[in-house]
Amino acid sequence: MERFLKKIFVENFQRKLIAILSAVCIWFFVHSSITATRTFTHVPIRVVNLVADKTVRGLMPNGILDRKLTLTLTGNRDVIEKLEPGDFEVVIDAAGKPDEWIVQVAKKNLVSLNPDIDLIHSVSSLSQNEFVLRLSKQLTDKVPIYITHPKGEPPEGYQFLDIWPQKLSQIVSGPEEDVKALQAKGIELTFDLNDITLEELNSLAAHETVQGDEVSFNVPDSWKKVQIPFLHAMKQEINGPEAKNLHIDFLRKDLIALDCDVPVRVFYPRATASTINPVTSPLVPTNGIVEKDQLYALTIPLYVNDVSRLFLDIVRNHIEVEIIAARKEPHEPLQVSVEFVDPQALEEEYVQLLLSSSKDMIGSQQSQREQALRIRFREYMQRFSLLSEKGKPFQLKAFFEPSGIVVKGFE
Repeated sequence: MERFLKKIFVENFQRKLIAILSAVCIWFFVHSSITATRTFTHVPIRVVNLVADKTVRGLMPNGILDRKLTLTLTGNRDVIEKLEPGDFEVVIDAAGKPDEWIVQVAKKNLVSLNPDIDLIHSVSSLSQNEFVLRLSKQLTDKVPIYITHPKGEPPEGYQFLDIWPQKLSQIVSGPEEDVKALQAKGIELTFDLNDITLEELNSLAAHETVQGDEVSFNVPDSWKKVQIPFLHAMKQEINGPEAKNLHIDFLRKDLIALDCDVPVRVFYPRATASTINPVTSPLVPTNGIVEKDQLYALTIPLYVNDVSRLFLDIVRNHIEVEIIAARKEPHEPLQVSVEFVDPQALEEEYVQLLLSSSKDMIGSQQSQREQALRIRFREYMQRFSLLSEKGKPFQLKAFFEPSGIVVKGFE
C-alpha cells in the first residue's frame, strides 16, 4: 500500500505538478472566455461637470436625466448574468462640450454602482447607443402659485370663506425654456377641506379674536408643497415669503339674533308718483310694524345667518326693509327687499377693523388682504337675508288697499 501511494504522489512529481497547474490554467482561461450577452432597459444617465450657468432639460436635482437608455452588454458570463438593473449607470462628462453634441455611449461611460462588480474588465463590448444632448441656460426666477378653490367640505357647523393669500410665489431653478413656460402658466395649489377636523376649528374658535366667529386655520407646513412639472412633478416646499401667512378662513355657522327694530320704508317710483305717492298710498301701521316719530319699523324678533357677528355689528343700524310701491293687481303682493344704507362706509369700517389686526403685513400683502376683505364683505351683503326665529326665510307681504299700503302677514 505504501509503495502504491508513493508511486502515485512521489514518482514523476514534477510532471504531475505541471500537469495539474496546466489543467487549472486551461480551466481558468476557458471559463473566463465564456461570454454572455444581455439587454438592460431603463439604464440611468448621469451628467457631470456642467458649467455653472448651464443645465440639461430633464435633469433631476440628483444629476440624473429623466430619460433612460437601453443597452446590450457582452462580457464575462458570471458578471453579465449577475448584473441587476440598478447595478450600473451611464455617466456623461459635459466638460468642454458645445451646447449640442451627439453622445456615443462606450464602455468608458459605464460606472458600476455595486462595489463587487468590475464592469471595466468584465464587459467586452456594448451595443452602439447614441443620442443628442443639448445644454440650456440655467435660470433661477420667481414662478407664481395660484390658490384654487378647495375641494372637499368643511367640518359640520362651519362654512368656507376664503384662502389668503390667494397668490404665492416659488423660486425655481431649471432650464430657461421650462422656467419661462412655467412662469406663463403658473402653478396651481388646491387644498382639501376634508383634511381639517372639527376639533381643530372648535379649538381655534374658542380663542376670542376680533373676527369673533370668523376662524382662521393656519395651513400646516406639510401642506405647503408644490409640484414642479419639468422635474417629474417632484414636490418642493414653497419658498416664497407669502407662504408664512397662508391660512384658510371659515365662518362658524349660527343663528344670530338681530336685536334691533328694522326701519320700513316705501319707495314710490317717479313714473307713477302722480297716482301712487305717500299721500294717496301711505304705509298703514299693523301688527309687527309700529310708527314712531313719523318713521315705521319692524318690531318682531328677527335673525340672520351666513354672516359673521362682526359684520352684523357694523351693519345692524344701517338695515332697512324697502317696499316698492309699483302698480300691482289688488291680490298681488308688492315687491319687498332688504337694503343697506351707505354700504361703502360700512365696507370701509369692516375692512379697516380687520386690517388693524394684521399689522405685520406690508406693501402688496396689505393691498391684497384689503381686496380679499372687501370681496368677503360684499359676499356677506349678497347673501344677507332676514330669518324667523326658526331659521326660516322671513318674508313681509304688503298689498295695496283703499287705506294705503297694508302689511297683512309675515312668512
